[in-house]
Amino acid sequence: MFGLLDENNVLIQKQPNEQEGFVSIPADAVCGQVLENGIFVNPPASPPTLEQQRRASMLAGIEFEGVMCSAHKEDQWGLDSVKDYVVGGMDIKFEFKNGNLLVLTSANIAAFEAVWLPFRLAHTKVNFQP
Repeated sequence: MFGLLDENNVLIQKQPNEQEGFVSIPADAVCGQVLENGIFVNPPASPPTLEQQRRASMLAGIEFEGVMCSAHKEDQWGLDSVKDYVVGGMDIKFEFKNGNLLVLTSANIAAFEAVWLPFRLAHTKVNFQP
């Protein structure tokens, strides 16, 4: 098997016949792999983008009363729908998008919002104008 390498030693083409510019390669080498010290290896993974980091942080959430509370839009919608019941005295076992459960009560709802809302807003793509 023969392969063509680019200027960074990345395998960019494989073929069974010898041709000028091609080098002998192992049959299991895959296009996109990098030749390092005579061995083809997978390239290093790209670091996560800012958007991927934002989404991961939202799903991981923020801790409140020992529970990691995700801050996804579905969490916001669900919390908005139960808030009046909680303030009115009904205890609600709320399941966040990340699968964690928190019992919201009239005694903890204000403290929860003081922690969760700033975290949610920091991860929301909204520009507030004065």
